[in-house]
Amino acid sequence: MGLDFDHYRLILFGGHFLSFILEICLFLLISNRILTELMGKLFEINQLHNQKEILSFYGININLFSSRRFRFSMIFQLAFTAWIGFLLLIDGCVFHVARLSSNDSCPSSMSDCFLLETSREYPKVSCAPNEIFSNSTSINAICFVFIYNEQDTLSVLNQLGVCSSVSSLFCYVFKIACRMSRKRWGLTLLVLLLLGSSAFVITAFIIVKMNISAPTKLILIGLCCLLINVIQLLQFTHSYKRKNRVQATNFLTKICF
Repeated sequence: MGLDFDHYRLILFGGHFLSFILEICLFLLISNRILTELMGKLFEINQLHNQKEILSFYGININLFSSRRFRFSMIFQLAFTAWIGFLLLIDGCVFHVARLSSNDSCPSSMSDCFLLETSREYPKVSCAPNEIFSNSTSINAICFVFIYNEQDTLSVLNQLGVCSSVSSLFCYVFKIACRMSRKRWGLTLLVLLLLGSSAFVITAFIIVKMNISAPTKLILIGLCCLLINVIQLLQFTHSYKRKNRVQATNFLTKICF
């Protein structure tokens, strides 16, 4: 393939960012009816009877059309859930990033491999398909390999099953986290979980030599973003209820006087 490490990293992160922006744009363009149906099926945020614009967000009634922040937060969650599944599909069926330690087998297809040394340089290293990786200067390496030519119907279906399972897990975690955030102990637990997972993700990206697979990093990043979204939705619902309470008080005051 002939690219150096920085080029591969640029392609990888650039492709991830571009695909996420496209996911956001796609969900911004869908109709309100489809959006509410997705929110109901995936997150159990359902419409009130005879009031299509009012949604019950775990006990709090919110007008989807008048609240741009709530609408975008839910679009973000839908897009991010789909994005994680899409990246796992690409990693498992098209372009795979493999991390190797001493005595691991090299990828079965031709790949570009780079040593993970203590310096910021990543020298290229030969790693013949299916051979045992062994290097005297470094015990860790990272390989970029296109694996689409190895796929068959069964392997693609298996990877689709993995992607759908992870996406379903994120939907379930979102629902549980939203309910937990209503309790003081639950909110404390979510904040601690966010701080721990964020510290781990930052460490994993700073210390490139850490032998953590790309799917694991994606899932941890997804968890961090999910928790941030849940916490900011909690803050939004508190301000939303306060605003509605003030409006109701002003309305009653006008009627009385």
